[in-house]
Amino acid sequence: MTAVLLVRHGATAWTGERRLQGRTDVDLSEQGRADVRALAPAVAAWAPRTVVVSPLARARSTAAILVSGWDAAPEPLVDDRWAEHGLGDWEGRTPDEIGPDYARWRAGEVVPPGGEPAASTRDRVAAALHDAAALPGPVLVVAHGGVVRAALDVGLGLGAAHLVPAGAPSLTVLDVESGRARLRHYNVV
Repeated sequence: MTAVLLVRHGATAWTGERRLQGRTDVDLSEQGRADVRALAPAVAAWAPRTVVVSPLARARSTAAILVSGWDAAPEPLVDDRWAEHGLGDWEGRTPDEIGPDYARWRAGEVVPPGGEPAASTRDRVAAALHDAAALPGPVLVVAHGGVVRAALDVGLGLGAAHLVPAGAPSLTVLDVESGRARLRHYNVV
């Protein structure tokens, strides 16, 4: 059994404005950096042996802060499959600017114009979660809220409608074995 620690990145300037980030490469705000430093001891307590990170700056910066105090921290493995859900034309917009389609998207009924279908996100996250669980564990994965939800969907059958959003930053821990997952912690901030 491998413990897979899913960390949602810290806050960006867009987080506070409720702007959808998707694949837009927005880095952490100063508050986001401080919040990641506060979360770091909870992550370090697991003594991760492997670190996997989304290619987006906010995730890479979060990973760098989390491992900064470790002795012999492993070099993070960048995996594009952990990048945030592509939101197409909605990136940079707020839910109020999007209107009623925002709630329909959250319910899985709508794909943003130019965005990534939810099934595509689930498929790539399923493969990434499987591969992460095969690495020396515990495995720290630093990614995004949308892919944390997708991991919980593919690993546990918990769709987004059954979850409160993951905080920025937050820690979710899955025990993964033979393609099956068990939720140990969710949204620890």
